[in-house]
Amino acid sequence: MLLAVDIGNSTISFGIIEGEEIKCAFKAASRRKTTPDEYSAFLRTQLAAYKIPPGAIDGTVISSVAPVLVGVFFGVLKTLEMPSPLLVSSRLKLPIKIKYKNPETLGSDRIAAASGAFSGGNGPVAVLDFGTATTVSVVDSGGNFLGGTISPGLITSYEALTNAAAGLPKIGLAYPKKVIGEDTTEGLESGVIIGHAAMAEGLLMRMEGQYGAKFRAVATGGLADMVAPHMARKPEIYPHLTLKGLAAIYKMNLDK
Repeated sequence: MLLAVDIGNSTISFGIIEGEEIKCAFKAASRRKTTPDEYSAFLRTQLAAYKIPPGAIDGTVISSVAPVLVGVFFGVLKTLEMPSPLLVSSRLKLPIKIKYKNPETLGSDRIAAASGAFSGGNGPVAVLDFGTATTVSVVDSGGNFLGGTISPGLITSYEALTNAAAGLPKIGLAYPKKVIGEDTTEGLESGVIIGHAAMAEGLLMRMEGQYGAKFRAVATGGLADMVAPHMARKPEIYPHLTLKGLAAIYKMNLDK
């Protein structure tokens, strides 16, 4: 079984994968001051809940946008006596071909998600990843990663707004019932959530105009379920797209 780990700025996603099947998936908060022992205990507890002994893990793969936590997870895997991980980067064999100007600067999470979306030749495709940042990544029909956009994520932009504007309340964001909010709370919900959806669909439309063809649109990330349903053109939602991509990359590099 393969342990796939996607270390993000806000959350860490874990998946246990056997063959093509994701046997289970779970998340933890990204905490840069957490010790290997704390994450080891968390991972051991989660594996026990699914009746998976640590010794059943015979491969590990990691993507990360938080470099300090990579070292922590080397310690986690050592503590649990799991194999050293394959670290995802543009230098590996990949299901896609990176056409970025500076491939080394492309986040390994975007590489993994794009690989998962294109797996099997499903292009051209646009991957909308709704997390701490909202990214849109484009892979053409030949499997070339062309680039995309990086924007503040929904929660990131909402918190920046309420921190900067003293008169705006901090609210628990809920699905807006209408676009025209009739009070401040409704206006915030509509502006933040529907506004974010409109941004995503607008970027998608403009990218298709530049490319000259329609993309298959897929959405992933922790906030996809909050944003994607409000898009006029609803993308397919794949919560574990990055984990799928990590597994595909690991498989391609087994014999390296």
